Amino acid sequence: MSLNQFFLSIFGLASLLTTCVVGQDAGEAAHVVVVVNTNDSGSAEIAEYYTEQRGIPKDNIIALKMPNQETVTLREFVDTIYNPLLNALIEKGWMNAVKATGLDVVGRERVSVATHHISYLVTTRGVPLRIANDATLLGPGLEELPEQFKVNNGSVDGELALLAGPANLSMAAFVPNPLFSNMTATSVDAKRVIRVSRLDGPSVAVVKKLIARSMQAEAEGLLGRAYFDIGGPHAKGDEWMTAAGDLAVEAYYDTDFEKTKRPMDSTDRYDAPAIYMGWYRQNAYGSWGEPKWAVPPGAIGFHLHSFSATTVRSTSTGWLGAFVNQGYCATVGNVYEPYLEYTHHPHMLLAALLEGHTFGEAAMFSNPALSWQGVAIGDPLYRPFKLGLDAQLKVSMENPLSAYLCLRQINRLEAEGQSGEALTFARTQFVRQPSLPLAYKLAKLYAARGETKKALEALKVARYITVFSTDEVVLVKQIADFLNKHGDGQLALDLYQKLIDQPSLEKSLRLSLLEDGAKVAIAEGAIGLSSSWRLSARK
Repeated sequence: MSLNQFFLSIFGLASLLTTCVVGQDAGEAAHVVVVVNTNDSGSAEIAEYYTEQRGIPKDNIIALKMPNQETVTLREFVDTIYNPLLNALIEKGWMNAVKATGLDVVGRERVSVATHHISYLVTTRGVPLRIANDATLLGPGLEELPEQFKVNNGSVDGELALLAGPANLSMAAFVPNPLFSNMTATSVDAKRVIRVSRLDGPSVAVVKKLIARSMQAEAEGLLGRAYFDIGGPHAKGDEWMTAAGDLAVEAYYDTDFEKTKRPMDSTDRYDAPAIYMGWYRQNAYGSWGEPKWAVPPGAIGFHLHSFSATTVRSTSTGWLGAFVNQGYCATVGNVYEPYLEYTHHPHMLLAALLEGHTFGEAAMFSNPALSWQGVAIGDPLYRPFKLGLDAQLKVSMENPLSAYLCLRQINRLEAEGQSGEALTFARTQFVRQPSLPLAYKLAKLYAARGETKKALEALKVARYITVFSTDEVVLVKQIADFLNKHGDGQLALDLYQKLIDQPSLEKSLRLSLLEDGAKVAIAEGAIGLSSSWRLSARK
């Protein structure tokens, strides 16, 4: 028996379930169940805040006494989370089920679930994150499994997704997700699983901020740019990242790609990251480790690594904690080694979101394996693209990030062959609300038409800014290089001087500024300044 045949045979029993689908029209918020750990006061605080903000009935909160560590033993998971939650869901009418006698090999109560009425199950900070492996509780009949799958470790959420599944499902290895790549699932498939999402992070405050900023993004639309760091260790992952980047371009986001084996770093542009997807670094680094980096409300962050979610409490270990701490509102990752094919697929996640689906739907749609390593952090009700571009242009033009909305409209006009209209729109919006991103875009539009003088004129706005925010530095460097290339070396040199004088620049960025600035200085006859910068670079 092959590995896939084994999994399909054990999960095929779920087709016997009677089902009823809870759709959006039934009121998703009313059917969200929120799980709280009574041993962690922050868990209840998050649940209270979330249910109030989303209009979820307070009765939908289920409070259980659990360990307050992120990692629990399999026995602790079964005794303090799985069985108590299963019973609470049945007692509160969320599941219609019949109990059988006895326990399965790991101690889970045996039930036959006929229906459930849960749109999303939300675990809050304080509910354990992952289950440690226990080789003594693997159970029989696993001889055909490859050694790497003879484990019962995994994410707590990945196991809770199968609360409505058939009894006696093995916890060894994984169970194929019937909702993977299946947004229009049959009622049978839809009731095999429960969509689970997590409101978790380094602190209660940043989790509450995630909730608030998700709702803000729904009202205003997701504003910013898109960034894709491709060159990872496996061709398949690069295909996924490339496909995701193409989707962002098709949605008219101003998009940057890093396609070499060099990971993105502080020398790359990274202002207003509404969408970031990359791989393959074990821990957040550089820009992603800076807590004050300006991240737009509702931002989507994804970094593909086998251990990106070994903890979500830390801002330096893994990725998910750092993402949430920095202000990202939707992210997915892995608590143990998932193997590439069995992790969330980033292009599918983004495709589902762009189509207007909730984060909870998109996370399940893009996750091929349950009872495995995946975890999704974010408000499952969050719809990043609830507003289309036309609606955004009506309601969000006064937003501080409106320049990025203008970039998106300019990209759409150009993609539709309306280059003249794109230039007119860019010029009008720049006059209305000058900004560096819009100035740079306008300059490039003029340059493409051979109107160099107008291009340089558009960038003179940079002359009047004396201090740049950390996330603007690389953009300003690009503007300086553009100015130098098109004949205004003096303003380019002035900008380099301001950038180099910025405090607390990351080493590789400062080195890049010194080396490139020295070239501009020598071209402008500033020999002493060029020598000084070259000497600083060597040091």
